[in-house]
Amino acid sequence: MKILRTMITALIAGAGAAGPLWAADIALVLTNRVYADGQETAALRFDQISRQLRDAGFQVIGGDNLVARVMADRAAEFRDALADDAELERALIVLSGRVVAGQGDSWFLGREAGEVSDLTAAQQGLSLAVLDDLLADYPGQSLMAVAPAWRSRRAPGQGLRVGLGGHQPGQGVTLMSGYGADVQAALREVLQGAEPFADAAARAPHGVNLRGYLPRNAGFSASEPDPVDNSDSAYWSAVRDINTAAGYQAYLRRFPNGLFVTEAQRLLQGVQDNPQQQAAAEEKALNLSRNDRRSVQRDLTLLGFDTRGVDGVFGPGTRGAIRAFQRSRGFRDTGYLTRAMVTRLVRDADARRKEVEAEDRAYWQRTGITGVKEDLEAYLERFPNGVFSEDARDQLAVILAEDAEIAFREAQQQDTVAAYQDFLRLHPNGPLAEQARSRIDILQNTGTGQTATDTQIAKDKAEERVVASNPVARLLIERALEKVGHNPGPVDGRFDQRSRRAIKAFQRSAKLPRTGYVSRDTMARLTAASLR
Repeated sequence: MKILRTMITALIAGAGAAGPLWAADIALVLTNRVYADGQETAALRFDQISRQLRDAGFQVIGGDNLVARVMADRAAEFRDALADDAELERALIVLSGRVVAGQGDSWFLGREAGEVSDLTAAQQGLSLAVLDDLLADYPGQSLMAVAPAWRSRRAPGQGLRVGLGGHQPGQGVTLMSGYGADVQAALREVLQGAEPFADAAARAPHGVNLRGYLPRNAGFSASEPDPVDNSDSAYWSAVRDINTAAGYQAYLRRFPNGLFVTEAQRLLQGVQDNPQQQAAAEEKALNLSRNDRRSVQRDLTLLGFDTRGVDGVFGPGTRGAIRAFQRSRGFRDTGYLTRAMVTRLVRDADARRKEVEAEDRAYWQRTGITGVKEDLEAYLERFPNGVFSEDARDQLAVILAEDAEIAFREAQQQDTVAAYQDFLRLHPNGPLAEQARSRIDILQNTGTGQTATDTQIAKDKAEERVVASNPVARLLIERALEKVGHNPGPVDGRFDQRSRRAIKAFQRSAKLPRTGYVSRDTMARLTAASLR
């Protein structure tokens, strides 16, 4: 491929073409020596660097003494050239001039930069992080060389410092930095020599630093590189998603000279320095579903560790339960799950379930099997979700229905308001309860007090629309009924069946027609009674 490319280039050049048909090596070179408030004579010269790179086979994009906007245009042109070059072998960025670092990023400043601060650097220069991202798309093929120049010793501006600061190269990117002339010499050796990056870094001139991707078996020369192990990138992608110490260590063992060795070492150190982060990452790597989390909560609860609910969400309650379980079993109490802990939790919970089931069956033999109401209730209180809970509820429902029928027949025999009210206290729900309430209404309408005629009911109903025309008025009426001893049900400003019965009961006690509607007389009597 190299020989074929050289032959085609030579043929085109011989035919008078302006340049090669394509370039498999592309460089962005930006050198700024002139600034708004003076010159930086120590910065590299664009003509020298671009000539050096063209001799090494690079297509060069860039310029010197450019403002930030134009530099951004050149960087965009560089990005497009990289994307269009299917034969790309090497991608290079060279920056020389004023470089400043702030919180979280560094910038190469344009020629217009004068007074600059951490708030304006992004408008007056190019982000090194963004440029680095361009190279990170070509791991193992990318180099960024930065030669900062700043003649003044004073700080560049508020929130900034001179140089690259803590800038770190991206995955698979090599970063070279140092004094201008030294960087130029080191760059010449890297481009022309065949030595691996690791050796070049060890023998770099004083003041020049190489970091990032530094393989022991590949360099940046024009010689054919060793083929990239595609499994390296795939393995790294999986390891990065897991984000655990074990994962990074596994990557370093498998790919000791891999594209992402430096990044793996950095992230490994960060994880090891933060045990809580490591614990959270280990739990994340378990990839638990919502149902898995519910199972964990159920197991913890079964073992006596209260998670404050079984909803599949690990909030403070669940984290506290996990810590308590970890302490009880000799695990480090991080509040996060590990595979070993989940295995132990499942094992202990299964053992406890067997114990509970044995207790459940033994208790059923002493209680539920008798078919007695009190025994069935005792079983359900102790084992609401037990092995025999459905059977117990079915038996209990039959018993309660039979009891209700007997009690209702007794109330019918007496056929008094008091008898039916006694029945409702014992059996407030079900169809027989509604029959009892209906019979109470009939008895109250035929007892002492005035029987309501259809005309009276219509009259009271019309008056109620006036005296209780809104929810607030009805709410006050319900409160008054409650105060004088007639339960209207929920005090919510709505007249339901219970409210109507309470109104009738009051009308009966006040010797008014029992219509169940709040007439003017009913309103007046009720108000007076509630104020006593």
